[in-house]
Amino acid sequence: MDGGPLLALEQLLLVVLLCGMLVVFLVDRFRMEVVALTGLALGVLFGLVGPADAFAGFANPAFITVVEILLVVKVLSRSGLLERLSARIVALRLGPTGLLATLCALTAALSVVMNNIGALALMIPVAFGVCRASDLNPKFVLMPIAFASLLGGVCSIVGTPANLIVSQQLALATGTGFSFFSYAVAGLPAALAGIAVLCLLAPRILPVTGGGAATPAPPSLPSRSVVAEGVVPAGSPLVGASPAGLPFELHAVTRAGKRQFLPRVAVLEAGDRLLIGIDHSRLARLRADGALDLGAGPPDGISLQAVVMPESTVVGSRIATIEALAARGIVTRAASLQSPRIEGGFADLQLSIGDVLYLEGEPDLLREALEETEMLALEAAESVRTDPPDWRPLCVFLGGVALAAFAPVAPQIAFGLVVLALALAGWLNLRDGLANLPWPVLIMLAAMIPLGEAVETTGTARLLADLLLSALPSTDLPLIASVLLLAVLVTPFVNNASTAIVLGPIAIGIAQAAGLPPEPFLLALALGVSIDFLTPFGHHSNMIVMGLGAYRFADFLRLGLPVTLASGMTGLAALVGLWL
Repeated sequence: MDGGPLLALEQLLLVVLLCGMLVVFLVDRFRMEVVALTGLALGVLFGLVGPADAFAGFANPAFITVVEILLVVKVLSRSGLLERLSARIVALRLGPTGLLATLCALTAALSVVMNNIGALALMIPVAFGVCRASDLNPKFVLMPIAFASLLGGVCSIVGTPANLIVSQQLALATGTGFSFFSYAVAGLPAALAGIAVLCLLAPRILPVTGGGAATPAPPSLPSRSVVAEGVVPAGSPLVGASPAGLPFELHAVTRAGKRQFLPRVAVLEAGDRLLIGIDHSRLARLRADGALDLGAGPPDGISLQAVVMPESTVVGSRIATIEALAARGIVTRAASLQSPRIEGGFADLQLSIGDVLYLEGEPDLLREALEETEMLALEAAESVRTDPPDWRPLCVFLGGVALAAFAPVAPQIAFGLVVLALALAGWLNLRDGLANLPWPVLIMLAAMIPLGEAVETTGTARLLADLLLSALPSTDLPLIASVLLLAVLVTPFVNNASTAIVLGPIAIGIAQAAGLPPEPFLLALALGVSIDFLTPFGHHSNMIVMGLGAYRFADFLRLGLPVTLASGMTGLAALVGLWL
């Protein structure tokens, strides 16, 4: 480097800053938007990002398009279209593998034209409906459709925010970004290979049948380990029982209004309030047998399970503080939590993405509360949705997809017109829609974009690319494969948008230093950050189904590793064969 130091001061500061942020993202002790904004502030303070560019991320086309797609998905989720599909899918009379293939293909197809979390959210009620009617274990389909939502997202520019970011980086480097379906060059073969492996291996790795009953019967939603609180009534068989011999895990005992020190509780007494961990089906039996009083529910209430989604307003809230539920008389009976830590009472439990709440309330009030909190009902129940499906919003959306794909119209303009049309037609309330967007994720994205651009403007990308080139053969296949592998290894620990922002300029630098076109390198990066199947925490889709299906960490590795290898190698072969 002309005899100078390997890293200039600003390059060293930027590398240290980005590495530090990735570590903090991995630790997951602080809110992602706070970490991103702190990193952006430090970038401005150190002169890595100009003050005029600090908030340029909010005007970035990638950010604008993500906001537009999220608004559209909210309208489509209320249209009721996909909730009617379960009966039609079951009517096909396919076997378990055929049903799984149908659900995965439909999820992937939806994810091509909308963000992958939105596609998964639309398909979860459909999947549960199919499982109920076909005696399938929800565990058999939930992880595969989550993976399918990621596989479909690699086929178009709007399938995931990472694709929008990568296209923007290409436009900055060459003047022209990717077209709507450019990603399908590698994405479509990768998606087909991944879904084929899912259909082949899922019946061998995951339980297929529902309840295993002698006579087929529609299974209920899967029974999970939950935390619940109840009172021991007089005459309960629990009275006089020793804590050591209970058929559940005892977390706390409150007696006469005072919390007891558990080692000093010799036996349970009538009137004790217990905080317990228990399988939900066993909790239901205890309640039915009068062994544990969970309290009376609303007079005309129904029971409903709802999952906390990434955009939900209750993420980080404690159960006692969810005003949308309390104001409507909705009772939270139990909670299935991702976090094993139990502190305080049931009302003090803090919610995170993928947690499942067991609610009781009047149907209309439940529906209102779920819409306000952006939680997702797991049952496609007529008691929760009775209005007929409306095809018009979908037609408007598909018109926007066609405009972005086949006309010289930028995605942010095409989908901006869709949002405007939905608002003018009265199907979208912009004030409510914008208020209920997942702003922590969006703020994180907007704050990371200027830092990603700084990787290019400070020369850090070219310098890191030269370092990688010196350690790798200077031929196309190893270089593209190294970008793909690096993305696959980093993304399970850092969200895919941040990975694309940081690695994009480096991928372009490698291509330029090797004298190769940047497109296959960026497509490899986009593929690598999306085939995130190895861990339950690598992507929000995985986090959501982790709790719904009561999966173990090893389940993701056992099914995710073969899918990663199949999709990654197939996509890599397509890139090398078609681009080079």
